[in-house]
Amino acid sequence: MAKAKKQKERKIIKVVYFDEQAARDYIDIVNGGRLDWSTEEDKEKLAKIVAEIDAEIGGGFKLLTWLKASLNSKVGSEYNRETKSIIGAKLTSTLLTDYISIASADDTVYKFNDCIVYAPENSISIYKMYSPYTIIFPKQDIPIDLEKLNEALENARGYYEMKIFNEDPESSILRFNIKAFRNNYNLSDLTKMKLKYFAIKVGTCDVGKLDMSKEFDFSKPTPTAESVLQQGTSISETLLTVYDVIFAGVENE
Repeated sequence: MAKAKKQKERKIIKVVYFDEQAARDYIDIVNGGRLDWSTEEDKEKLAKIVAEIDAEIGGGFKLLTWLKASLNSKVGSEYNRETKSIIGAKLTSTLLTDYISIASADDTVYKFNDCIVYAPENSISIYKMYSPYTIIFPKQDIPIDLEKLNEALENARGYYEMKIFNEDPESSILRFNIKAFRNNYNLSDLTKMKLKYFAIKVGTCDVGKLDMSKEFDFSKPTPTAESVLQQGTSISETLLTVYDVIFAGVENE
C-alpha cells in the first residue's frame, strides 16, 4: 500500500503588502503594551537585532553609544542616515515575523488563502488603479480636472476597496492602505496575483455605495446587519463584510 505523501507546509516567500502601523498596534494589544526589554525573550530579540546591525555596519557597533551621539548630533550625517536605515529595516523585519507568527494562530485575524481580488465596477478603486495612465489623454477631452481629482483622493482617501474573485456567495470586501504596499507593488498588481491575506473585520458596507457616483452620498447611513434582519428586507443581499488587510504575501506551492 502506497504511503500518503506528507502535505507540504506552506510558507510566505514574498511580501506584497504590510501595514506596519496596524501590525504594531495589534502586537502591542496582544502583548498588553510595548515590548518589555526586561524579559529574557525580548532581551534575546534585542541582542539578535544589535548583532545583525553590527555585522552589517562593521564590528564594534554600540547601540546606546550611537543613540546618544545621534541625539547630540555628533555622528556624521551619511553614517547616521545609513545606520538609521539599517536599524529601521531590522526592526521592520522583526515586526513582520512577529506579526505573521502571532496572527497565524489568532482566530480573530481572518485569513484569505489563494485569493485574487478585483476592483468593483465604476468604483474609486478602479479609478485609482488606472489614474497614472490618464496623463496620456488630452485635457480638453476630459470633462473634469484629473489633477485636482487625484489630489483630492490623495488628501481624502487612505484606503481602497477590492472584491474577491469567484467568492460564492459574494460576502467580503478587502480594504487596503495605499501606503502599505511593498517591493514597488501597487493596487493594480493585486488583480494579477494569487495571495494570502491577513485581515481584521471592521464593519459592513452596502455594495451599491462603492459606485463612484454614490461615494459622497451621506444622506442615509449604511444599515447594520441587525437592522436589516429586523426589517426583513432584501438589503442584506447587498451588505458585504469589510476587512482591513494587514498583510498580503505569496505562499510557496
